[in-house]
Amino acid sequence: MEGGKSMNDVTFIILKLVISVCAALITAYVIPYIKTLRQDKRYASLLDMVEIAVKAAEQSLKNETGEFKKSEVLAFVAHWMDEKGIYISTEQLDQLVEAAVFAMKQGE
Repeated sequence: MEGGKSMNDVTFIILKLVISVCAALITAYVIPYIKTLRQDKRYASLLDMVEIAVKAAEQSLKNETGEFKKSEVLAFVAHWMDEKGIYISTEQLDQLVEAAVFAMKQGE
């Protein structure tokens, strides 16, 4: 190319532009998506733990009242959540436990 930029310069500019666009897309879309997946995984593990705790309480605390079993499950899962850095409200946890108990009884 005469008097202007060479082919290598133009190619370099285009490559820089493509890399900038890719970096912007990764920052705008990919990183938030990965964070969402990570949170969903943590939420899924919370659901699994609630289900396990409900079943364990049903098996190991057979002679106890439903309220006692529920309080034990809530305490156990709350402690587990603290260790894992998972935070939901007490009301939300209570609803998850109730849903796990309902699902367990439907499976019987």
